[in-house]
Amino acid sequence: MLGPILNLLFPNANDGALILQISSLTIIFTILDQTINGVLQGYGKLMIPTFSLACGVFVKFILNVTLIPIPEIGIYGAAIGSVACHLVAFTIAFTLLRKYIKLNLTFSKFVIKPILATIMMCICSYFIYLVFKRIIVERLATIIAILVAVIIFVLSVLALKIFTKDELEMLPAGNKFVKILEKLKIY
Repeated sequence: MLGPILNLLFPNANDGALILQISSLTIIFTILDQTINGVLQGYGKLMIPTFSLACGVFVKFILNVTLIPIPEIGIYGAAIGSVACHLVAFTIAFTLLRKYIKLNLTFSKFVIKPILATIMMCICSYFIYLVFKRIIVERLATIIAILVAVIIFVLSVLALKIFTKDELEMLPAGNKFVKILEKLKIY
C-alpha cells in the first residue's frame, strides 16, 4: 500500500516503496524498546538497555554482511538488518523488564493484539484500494483506503480490547466514549 501513498505524495519521485515498507517495521520495535529502556533505567537497571542494543547491533552487523552482498537482496538487507536489530533489542529488554519488575505486561496485549489490529487494517485497506482503483482515480482510491484504514484500526483495537475501560477513560471525553461502547455492548 506504500507505493500508492508515495505516488500520491511524490508523483515524480516514488521509488523506494519496498525499502520504506521494510524499514517502517523498525519504528514499532524502536518505540517499544525506548519506552521499556526508560523504565529499566528508572528502575536502576542501566546496563540492560546497553546490552540489549549491543546484541541487536551484532545481529544487524551479521545480517548486513550476509544479506547486502546477495544481488537479489542488496540494500534491502540493510533494512532487514535494522528491523532485526531493534526486534532483538526489544525482545531482550522486554524479557528482562518482566523479570525485574512484577507488572502485568502480557506479550499478547502489548505485541500480539496490536499486530493483529495492524494486519486487519492492512488487509482491509489494501482490498478497498484495489476495488476503488478500478472505479475511480488512483489517488482518490488511495485517500479512501487511508481513511478506511484508520477506521478499521480503531475498530480492531476496540474489538480486540487492547485497552481497558480505565485506559479509555483517560482519553479526552473518555467517560462518554466508554458509555457509548457499553451501550453498544463492546465493553
